[in-house]
Amino acid sequence: MKILVVEDDQVIREGVSAYLSEFGYQILEAKDGEEALEKFNPEVNLVILDIQIPLVNGLEVLKEIRKKSSLPILMLTAFGQEEYKIEAFSNLADGYMEKPFSLPVLKARVDGLIQKNFASLETFHYQDLEVNFTSYTARLGGQNLDVNAKELEILKYLLENEGRALTRMQIIDHVWKETEEIPYDRVIDVYIKELRKKLKLDCIVTIRNVGYKLERK
Repeated sequence: MKILVVEDDQVIREGVSAYLSEFGYQILEAKDGEEALEKFNPEVNLVILDIQIPLVNGLEVLKEIRKKSSLPILMLTAFGQEEYKIEAFSNLADGYMEKPFSLPVLKARVDGLIQKNFASLETFHYQDLEVNFTSYTARLGGQNLDVNAKELEILKYLLENEGRALTRMQIIDHVWKETEEIPYDRVIDVYIKELRKKLKLDCIVTIRNVGYKLERK
């Protein structure tokens, strides 16, 4: 899971980022509102967002993100005034923490939001197909299928971005790790062909001159 940490205090920002990284979260950092909006992308799963940040304040960043995404957003602030909380929740923030805060408590809040919003993505059911992304298994009509990990990782990434067109390079950047040899972008076409053939996935749609998206019928 990828988290965008938006905080102008370098010590807090780096402390939060380092702590969450220890538990397997991938972290993007932003020191102000403009950088936050520049770095926000469809691959981000959760945002930790301070309200009092330079250039564009956190509430405005929240409003901009909400125009294009419903991902979980946890607000941070040194202020206890009720109006900040009301405005944050009025703009669909998912949680609120006041500074100073405990890193283990912050992680517990993050884990809870991730579990609430993304736990359902560990399995995928479509027509007669059942996929389990934890065990990397798939069954069609009750029969086990021979699928490899990369095929299922691509499927999960499409599912995480359901309804959104993804380029071949976006898929490669997400699925292939830094330690692996990066394939040519057209290799994705081969994987998509195999997913459609093996798993009977007519819900993977080709977007001409762009890439692919998953769109259940």
